[in-house]
Amino acid sequence: MLNSASVFLLFLLFNAYEAEQKVNKYLKKNRGNSLEYLLQSKSYGDSTCIKVPEDDGDSTGTVHKLDKIKAGLEWYMKYFPVPYVSYGKETNWLFGVSKFNAFTLNKGDKLDAFTQPSSVNLFGYLTLNDQYKIALESNLMLNKNKALWNTFLLYTDYPMEYFGVGNETNLEDQRTLITSDWQFSTFYLFRTWKDWYLGLMYDFYNYYNVELGMDTPPLPGDSINFVHNIGKQSGLGLKLLMEGRDNRLNAKSGIYVDASFQLFRKGLGGEYDYEYLKTDIRYYTTPFKKITIAAQLRTESKHGDVPIQSLALLGGDYSMRGTYRGRYRDHVLLDSQLEFRFPIYWVFGGVVFNSIGQVAPSYRDLSFGSFHYNYGFGLRLQIDSKNDINLRFDYAISSDQSFFLINFGEAF
Repeated sequence: MLNSASVFLLFLLFNAYEAEQKVNKYLKKNRGNSLEYLLQSKSYGDSTCIKVPEDDGDSTGTVHKLDKIKAGLEWYMKYFPVPYVSYGKETNWLFGVSKFNAFTLNKGDKLDAFTQPSSVNLFGYLTLNDQYKIALESNLMLNKNKALWNTFLLYTDYPMEYFGVGNETNLEDQRTLITSDWQFSTFYLFRTWKDWYLGLMYDFYNYYNVELGMDTPPLPGDSINFVHNIGKQSGLGLKLLMEGRDNRLNAKSGIYVDASFQLFRKGLGGEYDYEYLKTDIRYYTTPFKKITIAAQLRTESKHGDVPIQSLALLGGDYSMRGTYRGRYRDHVLLDSQLEFRFPIYWVFGGVVFNSIGQVAPSYRDLSFGSFHYNYGFGLRLQIDSKNDINLRFDYAISSDQSFFLINFGEAF
């Protein structure tokens, strides 16, 4: 969110410090000045417990103070949502909140090679132009990783920037595409062998408004692209997943593979017939102490009667981060990214990254000379030391765009 990263970070640190001060004031009066006691007490749980050394009055006092602020920050992030503000010409002022929590489903479970953390992510925002978006996603690791259940719900009435279809669209052709819809997606996978999972997936989208803004001039091809986009999409498919990461929320080593194939059909309750193939491969290694290298290769293919808003979209918060999501769209997508992650100081870490990607009508139309390039750097703020979760601040640059991004967890 442009121009909000610095204010957002200061807000978090200020609230963490204020929380720590209020906690210590209460405990000094009632139980002694010990933040560690509060974090270990039954009323607050133990998931953010951080051992704080006793202040002996010398140079360790600074470390002690930093640890107490860190504990206050983690306590705040565990129990309260994070607010944010941004401004855009399509939205006017935007106000939102976001909440992310990681946990184990069974009391007493410890995170290890047999039990990965589950997570829930909720966010919502509204604008002064009466636009809004609400999303809820849950990722549940069941019975010591023997099953994986993901559910995603979305309701939106929100404008998107639209540049046309293809890999060579022009920035000056930017227009506003207004969409109103709700979406439901879920998959349930069983562990079949070692780290491999297999199961069914289902997606249902209901778009009841897809149109260019009233102040948006039409361009050649719009009469074809917008002939029919409103209506339901219903797709059933098969998903194969390999979860070989040491920590699915912030991997330092391992391999991740996600391959799926879906059939969207009118016979399933939709109004469109098309096929959707997706593959996502990631690799993580830490060859040097606390310096992690992460790589990703991803592709999508959608063929048939695909609505304009459901084509393969290049860009976004998680891949090709310097490119607006949907800046380039077509039936086939191929992109890749490489990221170096390293510690800076205390709860802060840093990353540098680059990526390439392109879209095309089919795989045979992809070419080496048609890739778009992104690069950037980012700051990481650790908000959950138990599950090793960061709040990320990224600045990403492409040939004709740049973005500040704020989100929970790593990009991939």
